[in-house]
Amino acid sequence: MSRMPSRRRGFALPVAVFAIVIIGALVGGAFFASTQEFRIGTNTLQQTRALGAAEFGLNQTQANWNGRWNTSMQRGQIQTLTPATSDGSVATVRVTRLNDQAFLVAAEGRSGQARRRTAKLLVLNLPQINFLAALTARGATRIGGSSQIDGNDHNYPGWDCPALGPAKPGIAASDTSQITTSGCSNYSCIAGSPKVVEDPAAADTNTYFTFGSIGWAELRSMASKIVSGNIQGIGPTVISGQCNEADFKNFGEPWKGTGAPCTNYYPIIYSAGDLILNTGRGQGILLVEGNLEVQGGFEFYGPVIVRGTLRTAGGGGHFNGGVLAANVELDQNVVIGNAVISYSRCAILKALNGSATPTTAVERAWYEVY
Repeated sequence: MSRMPSRRRGFALPVAVFAIVIIGALVGGAFFASTQEFRIGTNTLQQTRALGAAEFGLNQTQANWNGRWNTSMQRGQIQTLTPATSDGSVATVRVTRLNDQAFLVAAEGRSGQARRRTAKLLVLNLPQINFLAALTARGATRIGGSSQIDGNDHNYPGWDCPALGPAKPGIAASDTSQITTSGCSNYSCIAGSPKVVEDPAAADTNTYFTFGSIGWAELRSMASKIVSGNIQGIGPTVISGQCNEADFKNFGEPWKGTGAPCTNYYPIIYSAGDLILNTGRGQGILLVEGNLEVQGGFEFYGPVIVRGTLRTAGGGGHFNGGVLAANVELDQNVVIGNAVISYSRCAILKALNGSATPTTAVERAWYEVY
């Protein structure tokens, strides 16, 4: 009697199917995870590039600061810049003037869909020059001829000056007994309150070489124009409607109201040795390491600091602002001819503001907006 074989159910196929499902789920999960990682990595890269573009915009704006903003921008006025980047990201910078010395620089960086914005508070690093009088002299001083030294405050047409301030002395000297006059009896060629004063600060070298947080060496390093020798015919020059700042004879345009391109150009001018200026006009800060001689009616608006001696001759020169003559070797200052030195707080402040460079504020200067 034959027996029918019993039916046996297999389990290999269900196990195989189950394994395929598990493996597929693992592969799908791995693919999803890698896709997410890739997206996160790409987004992080774009965010980093956007932040880098914003920071680049801030740094480039500060490094390549436009000094004309110091004098031409009004409070609340905005300048927009788009400095070029090298990685395809985009930087947009907005510079807003807050007050006379402070600017808010906000930069937005974009890379792909990512956007980051940072901001920085900048303040103008102004030298704190201590003008004791229209002329501050450390050594002997001889005045005469038809010269005129005036410590009364002066404003000038088109300069947008503040109200006149109190008068300063005409001359502040370390020793008034070293002031000699010729044709200027009783200091008739000097005006001010008082006309002449003996001030210990006039004998202090810090008056001539330390300007708040800025020393002589730092101020000298900030010079945008290096000159020397005998320069004649100084005046503003223009190329294609733009102020030609590269011209070593271009000291800016102090004659305002003409709309000339150089009216907001206030260079820091430095001479490493003796300097002779003959005819012309300029504005800014004039620094002379050696002796300064002015001839032919040259006019300058702003602070003048001479480490050596000051001499005027012939038509003399017109200094509108203030003059510090340090006399390092204690030679004699000679102010004769038709020389005029007039104190002007306006000319000093305009020149200091116009030639200042911005520095990061001390506290809470940088912040990230988003």
